[in-house]
Amino acid sequence: MMPKGALDQERAEPGAPWAGSQVLLFFSLFFLIQFLAAQMALSPTDTVEGEPPALTEGTGLDSSDLNTADLNTADPNPTDSVPEENSPEPAAPVLTPEQARPLFLTLALGNLVLILLILLYTALWQKRQPDSPSLLLGKEGTVFGCLKSGVLACLAWLPLHLLIALLWGGLLQALGHEAVPQQAVSLFLNALQDNQSLLKYLIMVNVVVMAPWVEELLFRGLLFRWLLGYRSVLASAILSGVFFGVIHDALTSIVPIACLGVALAWLYHRTGSLLTSIVFHTVFNAIMTILMLFGSKMMGVAE
Repeated sequence: MMPKGALDQERAEPGAPWAGSQVLLFFSLFFLIQFLAAQMALSPTDTVEGEPPALTEGTGLDSSDLNTADLNTADPNPTDSVPEENSPEPAAPVLTPEQARPLFLTLALGNLVLILLILLYTALWQKRQPDSPSLLLGKEGTVFGCLKSGVLACLAWLPLHLLIALLWGGLLQALGHEAVPQQAVSLFLNALQDNQSLLKYLIMVNVVVMAPWVEELLFRGLLFRWLLGYRSVLASAILSGVFFGVIHDALTSIVPIACLGVALAWLYHRTGSLLTSIVFHTVFNAIMTILMLFGSKMMGVAE
C-alpha cells in the first residue's frame, strides 16, 4: 500500500502489481498507438506537396494540447533561416479534416484497448493478491469520495496552473518566441469554425474521456508507482511529471504539463486512489475544452 501524507524524502514501498518490464511493455503499446494513428492520418497522397509530415507522437490532443500555455507561448524560431523583415513567422502545417478524423478515431480506439488491457492485468494480479488495495479506489476509498476529492483538487489547482502557464509563456516570449498555438489546438479551433461536427466530437472524446484514463494509468498508476520502489516520493513525482511533460513534445507546454504531472502524482500519493487523479484530469481537460468552445463562440460573435 502506498503511504499517505505530504511529499517527503522517505523511501516508499512499491506495492505495485508490475515490474519494470510490464511498465516498458505498456508504454511501448502507448507509443505504438501514437505511431499507428500518425500512419492512419498521413499517407503519401495526403501530404501536401513540399511539406514534410507534421505529425509526431505527441500530436494526439490531450491535457497538454488544451493547456492554456499553448495559447500564450510559441515554438522556437528557426535558426537555419532568416525571415524577411515584417513578415510573419509561418505556422506549422495543419492536417486537413480528412486526415485528422482517422487520427483521432485511431487514438480513441487504440487507447480504449490499452486501458482495458491495463485494467485486466491489474484485476488478475489483485485476484491473486486479495489483500492488496484497489488500484482505482485504494484501501478504503469510495467512488463518491474520489469524485469529490478529484473535483475539489482540480479547482484548487487551476489558479496555480494558470500562473505557471503565464510565467512560462512570458519567459518564452522574452526569449523571442512568438505565441503560436499547437497543431492540435489549431485542428480543434478549425473544426469549431468550419462546423466539422464529427472531428470536433472525436477530439473531445480523446480529450475528456480517453486521455485522463490512459495517461493516469500509465504515468501515475504504472510509472510513478513503480518508481516509488526505487526513489523517494518527491523524486518519483518529479521524474514521472517531467516525463509526462516531455512526451507531449512541445516546448510551449512542457513546464506547465510537467507541473501538472507532479500535482497529479502528489494527489495519487496523498489519497492512494487513482480514480481521484482520473477525475482531476477529466475535470481539468473538460474545463480547458469548454474555454476553447466559449472562446471560439466569442470570436465568432465579434466577427
